[in-house]
Amino acid sequence: MSELLERERELAELDALIAETCAGAGCLAVIEATAGLGKTRLLQVACQRGRDAGMRVLVARATELERDFPFARARQLFEPALAALDEPARSALFEGAAGAARGALGMPEGGTSGERTIASGGGGPPDAFAVLHGLYWLTAALAEQQPLLLAVDDAHWSDAASLDFLAFLVPRLEELPVLLVVACRPDEADAPKSLARIATDSLARRLTPRALSPRGAAALLATELEQEPENAFTATCHEISGGNPFLLRELARTLAAEQIHPAAAQVPRVRELAPERVTRTVQLRLARLSPDAQAVARAVVVLGDDADHRLAAELAGLDEEVVARSADELRAAAILDPHAALCFVHPLVRTALEAELPAGERAAAHARTVELLRARGASAQQLATHLVATETRGERATVETLLEAGRQALASGAPRSAIAYLTRALREPPPDDLRAAVLAPLVTAGIRAPDPELFAAVLPEVLKELERDPGLRVRWGVKVSVWMIFNGHGADARSLLERGIEVATERRDVEGAFRLEAQRTLLVRQPVTDVRARLAPYGERVEPDSVSGRLVAAFASEWCAIDGTAADAVETARRALARDGRIFAEQPEFFAPGRPVITLILADELDAAERSAARALTIARERGATPEIAAAWWMSSGVAWARGDLVAAEADVRQALGVAGLGALRLAEPPLRAVLACLLVSRGELDAAEAEIAASGMTGEIPDVFWLSFSLYARGLLRLAQGRTEEAAADLLELERRATRWGVIGMPAPPAEICAARAVAALGERERERARAMAEAALAHARHWGAPTLVSRALCTLAMTVDGAERLDALEEAVAVLDGSPARLVRAEALTDLGAALRRSQRRVDARPPLREGLELARRCGAGGLAKRAYDELAATGEHVRHYTPIGVESLTPSQRRVAELAASGMTNRQVAQALFLTVKTIETHLAAAYDKLGIRSRQQLPAVLSEPSSVSSAAG
Repeated sequence: MSELLERERELAELDALIAETCAGAGCLAVIEATAGLGKTRLLQVACQRGRDAGMRVLVARATELERDFPFARARQLFEPALAALDEPARSALFEGAAGAARGALGMPEGGTSGERTIASGGGGPPDAFAVLHGLYWLTAALAEQQPLLLAVDDAHWSDAASLDFLAFLVPRLEELPVLLVVACRPDEADAPKSLARIATDSLARRLTPRALSPRGAAALLATELEQEPENAFTATCHEISGGNPFLLRELARTLAAEQIHPAAAQVPRVRELAPERVTRTVQLRLARLSPDAQAVARAVVVLGDDADHRLAAELAGLDEEVVARSADELRAAAILDPHAALCFVHPLVRTALEAELPAGERAAAHARTVELLRARGASAQQLATHLVATETRGERATVETLLEAGRQALASGAPRSAIAYLTRALREPPPDDLRAAVLAPLVTAGIRAPDPELFAAVLPEVLKELERDPGLRVRWGVKVSVWMIFNGHGADARSLLERGIEVATERRDVEGAFRLEAQRTLLVRQPVTDVRARLAPYGERVEPDSVSGRLVAAFASEWCAIDGTAADAVETARRALARDGRIFAEQPEFFAPGRPVITLILADELDAAERSAARALTIARERGATPEIAAAWWMSSGVAWARGDLVAAEADVRQALGVAGLGALRLAEPPLRAVLACLLVSRGELDAAEAEIAASGMTGEIPDVFWLSFSLYARGLLRLAQGRTEEAAADLLELERRATRWGVIGMPAPPAEICAARAVAALGERERERARAMAEAALAHARHWGAPTLVSRALCTLAMTVDGAERLDALEEAVAVLDGSPARLVRAEALTDLGAALRRSQRRVDARPPLREGLELARRCGAGGLAKRAYDELAATGEHVRHYTPIGVESLTPSQRRVAELAASGMTNRQVAQALFLTVKTIETHLAAAYDKLGIRSRQQLPAVLSEPSSVSSAAG
């Protein structure tokens, strides 16, 4: 390895990063420079110094040929390390979430049945997030054994899936002993977008090697020419090469071959031989070699670096001994790397030789390579790597291979690779009987990796196929409509679904028509009564104990919550959730599975709702499906909120937000932030709630779509707490108008009519009569519904609009109706309202018991705002009350509480980290803080401490 010239600063930086990583702090280095400035040499030195420091070094080098091969760089990084392990050690690395990485690395599933379930996505392919998460945990497991250096050369040519993994890893690097070193060119226009995210990350230490100075150029020329050059000669060589080490070395080799002495007198000759393009010098050297060497060079151009010797021999039409001699000849001419593998000495050399290979000849060589690889039993993805470079011939075998490669890419969580293979199959073109087979996974890939250009190019082909085979409108309707929605074509999606419904109806396909009708409800602005009118008739025409039957029941449970009774709603919700919540596995593309859970919450059936939410989370994790995981955490948050456990609810919704962010689920963020803002208002953290509203983008006019209705509630609730009653009333009255049209129900906030009545009551005496009429209507609805929580909320709202005995009667009933209820927060609110009303009626002694109980419940709920109000009211009765401070469990943050609860359940730190999508170090930090606040020293003490009830003794004396 030749000496590195003028790279002292870069080497010192790399040495410092290696030292930091070995000390436990993960780092990122990005070596960024144009071709020929020595990125690869710096990377090689970093790897050697990492090995010398005791690091495990994993290396990958990208090539143009494998840009579409899914997770090619990830495989290149991990396969050598994994191959060196025995099966028990290898299986241990893939425990838990890491199992989802097996498919991406082309490994058999193996392991336990639980690992196989995760790896296979619970019967379906895992989404990209699950695979990236699995690769992260594999990296973490290797780093636990030994500090790790991941080196990726020529990352601008990397496959998109591998770069997505590296981009996923970067924000988690600091908590792992991992040094990631990425070498890339800054001027590659078609480099994957994730490379830019890596290179511009705040963690990145950017190394930008510069061109050599004249002094450095003189040193390089002296080495290559084996004599000192004269100054004028050096200056000319430096000028025409721009100080680029690779170009300068190519020039020196040409000068040596021409036996030009490095003297000033030879400057004119130097200018004549100046390599305006590397192609000229490389081709000049190659032309001097034997025909066999030239044939081997062309074979390596087609096969790519690290080409198999036997395959190169077959492609070149030579025997292996001749290939070996020819390779040595190419190494001596500085065309191939001096090591044993068939690799070019520099990517520019391959580019130069490829440019001289006629397009037709190159395509034919790739076609011949496919034949050779097929005879060897190569995988579809290995064949597809070459097929994408061949000319279209309309061959069925080509389409079948590309189709299989696309399916495998989807199964491994690499939708963009699938897109490359399937669009190439579409250009072949496929025979009529295979067109649908190609288009179906292409639409799936388009959903998983949204791309406007792909959508514009492929949608006409999809629509043409739907016209050719109308039955596809039924089978594909839901999927294609989702694809259209993701690309901003909601109106077209609606038309597509309506045509599909017509086809299904004509063919008497009841279940197909219902599935499309259910999807259509997401796109049509219409009252819930209209939705029910369209969907309800299907309930009589489908088998109740079927996929469609459970979906009908899911919708029907929501309709009961609009104008039915809690008893009817619960019965219907239980039908939807029958068979151990299998609806969560059956309906991943619908919002429907969450509807019966919300219904159970509103009906105060919190144990059943909690079981269902837990089942939803289990199924989502098994499937490795990011949207479903986020939805399950959201449901879990609703159950905790209804119980009055605001700390757990906040932890759950933050978990949902985190997963949605990792999975780029942008539509989910506003409603999730709205839920979080509501919880923060209840916890008395108004500034934090305001920040969440701002982060959701819901500070101005809120679009009139049903999934943003909760943003109106959150903003109105915050404005009420801030005393901005006019703005609160505007938001909450608008919420009621939209709820009437959309049929939106709470989760677990009170229905819109209660919210609106409270907002109008807050406006004061001028709106008192209007507020009372609204509250009475809300109470009548609540009594008809029959759930104690809703009745209590409505009674407390009515109490805001009346005085004297009427107010006390309403509040006393609001408390009594919740006797034995699990809704602790609503009871705490009613108790505090009752105590405050009694105090204002000069019944101070009577006020103290409900206020004490309200304060204790509020503290146990984590409702800081309510606790402060109960505390102030209790003090106003004349009772001596010590200063209010959170203690014990209530002093834990939501994240600390969640981690402590999981640790108390018996999970290891690693298992907790995987469940919460956090790092092990983050879990350790949360546990250490929790131990300190709880006054304990080990996880064995957690179960007892967490189960202890809060006491008001610290607040009241």
